Amino acid sequence: MQRYYNLDFLRAFAMMLGLVIHAPIIFYFPGLAKTLGIEKIAPTENWVFVMITFISNWRMPLFFILSGFFTNLVIEKKGTKTFIKDRVIRIGITCILFSLLYDILDDNLDFTTGHLWFLYELIILVFCFSILSKIQIIKDILYSEISLKNLSILIIYLTLTAPLAVIINNSFDHLALSPSETFFDLRPGNLVYYFSYFLFGVILYSNQNIFNGLAKNRIIILLGFLSIIAFFLHLYFSYLVFGEIEDNNNLEQLKFDPAMVLIVFLMRGINTICWCFFLIGLATKYFVSKSVVLSWFVELSYPLYLIHFLPVLIISVEFYNYGVSQVNIFFLTIII
Repeated sequence: MQRYYNLDFLRAFAMMLGLVIHAPIIFYFPGLAKTLGIEKIAPTENWVFVMITFISNWRMPLFFILSGFFTNLVIEKKGTKTFIKDRVIRIGITCILFSLLYDILDDNLDFTTGHLWFLYELIILVFCFSILSKIQIIKDILYSEISLKNLSILIIYLTLTAPLAVIINNSFDHLALSPSETFFDLRPGNLVYYFSYFLFGVILYSNQNIFNGLAKNRIIILLGFLSIIAFFLHLYFSYLVFGEIEDNNNLEQLKFDPAMVLIVFLMRGINTICWCFFLIGLATKYFVSKSVVLSWFVELSYPLYLIHFLPVLIISVEFYNYGVSQVNIFFLTIII
């Protein structure tokens, strides 16, 4: 089976960023810090919010693009039945076992998915795709060569999926795209949002010439420039609308202008697609062959994604109790 070293790297890179997101989690989830014995934790420093916003905007959509791409790859090589069996074991059972493990450890069995919500929603989308791919007209669309006009329409649609998800979820606040917390509170807007990126990954498999286009120097430079602008625009509008929020626990008491919330998420959608394309282009240009370091990085990423959360909590709490600053807790926790 052909290896796609660019996408292998991106998938591993996105998984490893779980460390980056969760290293300062006790600061932006003070309730979690309290359960770990820290009654009143220091306020979150602004750089943490900026970093979390930046990574969160494109990390999970990129995951689902890659998942759709590799789904198409495996089905083509091994067939649908083998693919479903592999995903049930590798994703479904793994998600259930590790989610239950984390659930038991917090002494409150409430079927939370925790940071493994991605695996839970992914296995649902895998089953949905397996059914849809049997419908000939849908199969023809997903597996055919896409024209530049239709690609442009698809990109516009992807930028609109974020505000569309807000409308479907009927949640006009900055947490409108927050993941489900348990196995029983799936958010339909989120499924539409991520399934759109998943299907784009499927289409990408049948149109791999897009990789070469994104890897051109001028395209990488242009996408990098647009990505930076898009991120700061999203940050600016987010601050205008949500900048005064101090406590998410009182969110229901706050009123936000729905139109402005949709603009914020439109900016997020533009930011997301720019960064996904930029990173795919960058990886395609610089990761073209196998290496020992890349193989190690790829093999390490999935088990680390599964097990890192609890060690990160323990390490960061210990550093906080010793009086280490937020920025040093962040870097030292990741390194350890």
